[in-house]
Amino acid sequence: METETVIPALKADLTWSQLYTKAMHKDLVAISAAVGKTKPTTTGPKMKIDAEKLRDQLKSANQTVDRLSDGAGLRPAPIKK
Repeated sequence: METETVIPALKADLTWSQLYTKAMHKDLVAISAAVGKTKPTTTGPKMKIDAEKLRDQLKSANQTVDRLSDGAGLRPAPIKK
C-alpha cells in the first residue's frame, strides 16, 4: 500500500480504537461499581476468569500501543552502550 492510502486508514483505525476504548472504560467503571455493591453469586468465578482474560488481552493491546508509539516517534530510541 502506498502512503496516501495507508495514512487515512491508519487514522480511521486509531480513531475507532479511541472511541472503542472510551466506551469500554465507561463500561468497566460501571461493572466495577456494580460488583462492589452486590453479593457474590455463582457467576463470581466465571467473572474472575473473564477478568483475567481481559487483563491478558489488555496487556497485549498495551504492547501494540507501545509499538505504535515507537513508530510515531513518541518515545526516544533506547541509547545503545
